Amino acid sequence: MKYSIAAIFVFFVTSSRAQYFQFSQYDFTPQRINPARVASSNFALLNFVYRNQATDGGFHLTSNLLNVSYPLASRKGGRFGGIGVSLMDDRSGQAGIFRTQEASVSYGMKVDIASFQSISLGVRVLYQSRRLDLNGLYTGSQYIPDRGFDGSISPGENIGEVANNFLTFSAGLHWQKSNAQGLLIGYGDISFMDLNNPEDAFLTQFHLNPTFVGAVGFRIYRRANLSIFPEALYTRSASNNVLNAGARFRLDLNTAYDIERPHVDIVAKYIIGRSGLAGIQFHNERFSFGLSYDFPMVERNVANTSALEVGLTLKKLVIRNKRKVAPDKSARKAKKTTVSNENKSTAAERVKKPMQPIQEASNVLPVTTEQDVTDQPKQIADSVAVNANAGKVDHDPLALEKATLYFNFKFKSASLDGDAAEYLNGLAVLLRNNPNLTIKLVGHTDNVGSEKFNMDLSVQRAQSMKKYLVQQGVVAARVSVDGKGLSNPLHENHTPQGRAKNRRVELTILYVR
Repeated sequence: MKYSIAAIFVFFVTSSRAQYFQFSQYDFTPQRINPARVASSNFALLNFVYRNQATDGGFHLTSNLLNVSYPLASRKGGRFGGIGVSLMDDRSGQAGIFRTQEASVSYGMKVDIASFQSISLGVRVLYQSRRLDLNGLYTGSQYIPDRGFDGSISPGENIGEVANNFLTFSAGLHWQKSNAQGLLIGYGDISFMDLNNPEDAFLTQFHLNPTFVGAVGFRIYRRANLSIFPEALYTRSASNNVLNAGARFRLDLNTAYDIERPHVDIVAKYIIGRSGLAGIQFHNERFSFGLSYDFPMVERNVANTSALEVGLTLKKLVIRNKRKVAPDKSARKAKKTTVSNENKSTAAERVKKPMQPIQEASNVLPVTTEQDVTDQPKQIADSVAVNANAGKVDHDPLALEKATLYFNFKFKSASLDGDAAEYLNGLAVLLRNNPNLTIKLVGHTDNVGSEKFNMDLSVQRAQSMKKYLVQQGVVAARVSVDGKGLSNPLHENHTPQGRAKNRRVELTILYVR
């Protein structure tokens, strides 16, 4: 009987050895999908997945996988790539008769191809060790009639442990697109595993065929805090095809976060010809946790009667895209004057004074940096808190702050970049926390094109910022927009640098009692 079990198990192993195994919650195993994914995030990630799969043969397939990835930054602070390490232990059968251990190293490089879109190219080197240990399936001793098993006598069997070790190479291409808030809109993966056709001499001479992996996902619906994100994973290994298709339903729990919002994903998928999949995942900027269950559908699959998966990811932000503030000379002078006057008055005197408008200054946001732009809303909030003690005010709105914002608008474009989103996230928090504040946005352009075209474009630039603030929970009535076209340049339009600085939006923060 034991020899029959061994024969069946060996057949199962040899018939399935060419299959490239995928986890159901493959978002916790990025390097197994595509080595280029190590360059797709600004976070350092540590992923762990545990899977226990039951079979009709009465044994379990137990798999553990650990991924570590770290983003690489250029001297300017932007992400250009990433590196990763992956370790896996897979045990099948009684007492882990069939064991697979593997270790891999991945490297990826990222290239920005458009606003909020990038392509990453990655490679991976993997070392795999396979062991088939049948010692637990036979006696290992000679049987002597009327005496039993005698361990001192060889049984004449030479099937103890067979092993095979080999090295493989893989490569892949990853595309992803996000919106100005940093939320993923879509992604696509194409990767080829075992490109070098390694020799698998486990029981017979055999070469592993390359495995093709394709993955795609895109957001088709978003309303308020709910998003629907269909996705699919296709794996072709030799003549075996596996398709994991379905959708995740995302519910944002807190929209105030500008890095990675806390959210819950409900996962519902079907692995064609194998099983259904239901799961729930929680994600925030520090960790992710997922739990899923595979169950038979349509027909019973002897190799997978049920499976439980648990995933955990620890995260740490390594690269933060920043936009800084470099005040011009008039702003520095105004600041020095304000500081000097404040030093001459006490806190009590400041409270008794009637509220006065803050001197207008042109706070420029060019490439050069001195102060993080996210500090500016905090300073404005402090100013509002002090002036609010002045008592009831019945006159017109007061300008608390006026700033000239350069968000690197491209030629003939009103699209916001990641730096603009970072600044506006802080501004949105300020507005939500201070109901007496309103803002006015005035767009400007360079002198290229007709006057009407530039007037329309200047309004569009202000409108794009208003739309973003409204998405962050700011009431639309608190944001007014206007456009000046090419009529009010700050710099000469004779050079590309001057024209770039004229493509701007002026922001005025008003206090309304």
